[in-house]
Amino acid sequence: MRPDEREVAGLTCGQVMAVLSDVVDGAIAPALGARVEAHVAACGRCARFGQQFVTLIQAMRRQLAPADEVPADVLARVRAALPR
Repeated sequence: MRPDEREVAGLTCGQVMAVLSDVVDGAIAPALGARVEAHVAACGRCARFGQQFVTLIQAMRRQLAPADEVPADVLARVRAALPR
């Protein structure tokens, strides 16, 4: 364990950081999720970083989300540009 890490709820800061994307995706086992939550609740550094990470991932997903509909003129230009 690095000297600047804390161990809380049986997890080090590094272990929490390693599973943050799984937490955001909701792809984490409930028992591990509870330990991550307990760690973050007691570790200000992980709480700050975790919130920044979640905010960034959510913003990126909103920006990268596919549009409901592609405008007809854009679709026509893309089709015209495709090799036949």
